[in-house]
Amino acid sequence: MTEFVEHRQQGAVSTVTLKRADAGNRLTNAMAAALGTALDASAQSRVIVLRGAGVDFCIGRDMQPPAPGARVSANEVLQTDAQPMLALFDALRRCRQPVVAVVQGKAWGIGTVFAALADVTYAAADATFRLGELERGIPPAIALAALIDRMPPKAVAHLVYSAEPIGAPAALAAGLVSCVVEPAELQGAVDRFIARLLTFAPDTVLAVKQYLATAPRFSEAQAALYGSSLLANVLSSR
Repeated sequence: MTEFVEHRQQGAVSTVTLKRADAGNRLTNAMAAALGTALDASAQSRVIVLRGAGVDFCIGRDMQPPAPGARVSANEVLQTDAQPMLALFDALRRCRQPVVAVVQGKAWGIGTVFAALADVTYAAADATFRLGELERGIPPAIALAALIDRMPPKAVAHLVYSAEPIGAPAALAAGLVSCVVEPAELQGAVDRFIARLLTFAPDTVLAVKQYLATAPRFSEAQAALYGSSLLANVLSSR
């Protein structure tokens, strides 16, 4: 595991921290692989906390697009640019327990994506979120895949087409984050939330996670049937 990704286990809680604060926790491909490994290593935890060290949560990826005329192949782009992110997204989807993101400062680029992919995201009131890839000649299609079913399409479109940062209140209104608190209260709010979450029966929490990860893609009737099945399985196993 790279030195820029720290994994700590404390009781039922795993904390995974991006520790490249001097570079705004910019994500390299090696860090992405290490982050996926840390998530997999947290399989026995009841909660996973994802955070960034220093002033900013994560200001994006440490990767420049090919220069015009570089003549890189589409396959090279897939291997060096897309595949590391797809593997990381798969690792996040494999998490059976809730993932809680704690956002301070800038959550730009892949930082915005992490905020979206987490099950619950707490953000400091002065945090900002941004997808500025169009400025660099990049269509942020991989990021869009993570955002499209979590934010209203017009909110996503404005975020991408404007390439401008939005504040935490706007991110909350758009469904990108779960809760906004004053910066000095961020850690306390997260600690209280996790303490409360750990008072609930593990099988019940896992069932909710499973439902929320799957049912939004179902029809209303299918979602109700799936929910009934999960409920029956949990209650009949006691």
